[in-house]
Parts: sequence; C-alpha cells; structure tokens
Amino acid sequence: MAKVGFIADTAASIPEELVQKYEISMIPLLSVFSDNTYRDRIDLKEASQLFELIDKADKFPTSSAPSPADYLSFYRKLSQKKVDSILCVTVSSEMSMCFKSATMAKEMARKELPKVNIEIFDSRTTMGSFGLIVLAAVRAAAEGKDMDQVIKAASEVRNKVNCVVLFDTLSYLAKSGRVGRGRALMGNVLSIKPIVEVSTSTGIVEPVTRIRTRPKAIKHLLEIVRRRSKPGDKMHFSVDHTNSAGEAEKLGQMLSEEFDCAEVLLRETQPVAALITGPKMLGLSFYGD
Repeated sequence: MAKVGFIADTAASIPEELVQKYEISMIPLLSVFSDNTYRDRIDLKEASQLFELIDKADKFPTSSAPSPADYLSFYRKLSQKKVDSILCVTVSSEMSMCFKSATMAKEMARKELPKVNIEIFDSRTTMGSFGLIVLAAVRAAAEGKDMDQVIKAASEVRNKVNCVVLFDTLSYLAKSGRVGRGRALMGNVLSIKPIVEVSTSTGIVEPVTRIRTRPKAIKHLLEIVRRRSKPGDKMHFSVDHTNSAGEAEKLGQMLSEEFDCAEVLLRETQPVAALITGPKMLGLSFYGD
C-alpha cells in the first residue's frame, strides 16, 4: 500500500491530538515584527502571546508565508520517512503566498526527490474549514486510499464546507490592510458585530451580515447552520476562537445538543490567523454527510 505524507500550514485549525494521530506536518506561518520574526507553534504557541507582543510593538506586525526553501525542507523530511507521495494542503491562494511557495518548492524537488510524487492542493479557505479538508484527506489515506482518492476526498469536502466568522472588531483586519479603515471604524463605533464567510468557490472573505450585539450574533451562527444543513445530515463542526474558550465551548455544546454530530472540534487559532482576526473571534466551520 502506498504511503502518503501530509503537510498543512498553520492557518489550518486542527486539534493537536489529531495532528499527532495522523502525523500531519504543520509548516509554520510567520508573524513579522520590526525587530523579530516569530513562527507559529514554535516561537509563538498561543494567540495571547501575539497580542502581548503587539501591545508592546511600535508598529503593527505583518504576516508572511513560508518560503519555497521552507517547503522543500519539509518535503525532504517526509521523503526520509519513506513516503511514496506527499499531499501539501495550503490556505487559500487568494489570502496567502503559501500555495505559490509550495508549488515552487515542488519544482525544486523534481531532481532531488524524483521518486516522490508531490501534489499541492489549494483549500480555498482557512482555519476550521481548512482543517476539516485536511482531516478528510488524512482519513482517506488511513483507509488505504491512493493519492487520487485522497485528493477526491479533500475536494468533496472543499465543495461543501462552510466557514462563517464572527469578529468582535474589524480593526485588526484594517491594520493588516485587508479591509478599509472606514468600515472598521464604523463597526467599532456602532458596536456592530460583523459576520463574514470564506467562500471556497472564490477563496476570499465575503460579508454575511452585521448584528447589533454579540449574543445575537452567536445565535445567528446557529441559524446559518440550520439554513444550510439538511435533516439526516451527519454534521462535522470545527469551532475556532481567539481568547474566547468559554464561548467556543458553549457554542460547541449547543451544536452537539441540536445536531447529529460526527465530530465537534474546538481549537484556538494560531497566532498568524489571530493577527488578522483579532481577539474574541468565533469561527464556525461545518459540513454534512
């Protein structure tokens, strides 16, 4: 049976126990400050550490994708584990240079690792929905499926997964240059809680609605699931948060009580994702079988 190795960048929200169980190699995204660069999961393990650094920084940091050389290093390490194929799944190519770096590294690896088949898969999403796509792929491989079938499993989930995100503030998005400052200010002044979604058809963030209070906004997340699921669906959920563990756990409990769940995963986002979302973000990703 052919052995498939897996790489995902740290924009994917996958509980650590599943990363270890399926031996997923997590390549770190980078938080770039004026005086230092920090790697997800290595230098910064929690979003709270990032926020502490931001509070002390003179300038708001930026994020950066791993370089082609970084990806090539991961390909080498996996090849030493005697894998026949490598599937590298990336955060949406519309949001990051990860897909481009991974693809460039694949070309670099052709001569060095000629016997290893390397495939790059654009998740066209991020955080929990990205993680659910990766898990579909690794579980297919664990069942003994070949690379084509593994990619098919990932594609099927990508085509139906939803990713909706409740922001407490859009100021971090504004500082990162991903949204106009005027819209961010309006949300802050009016205490409006914006909900957006990442569309896997486009790979970009799109607005859903704005809710006046946070409790109502959380209820609206549940309403979105009700609208987009069907009776009899076996639901897969991933709840992401930044500094909102209690709310995430409560949301996970409500999902478990209302829906027929195959899994409800809870995960605090990695620092680079938190750099974009800011504190008190709640993300809900889901699909039904």
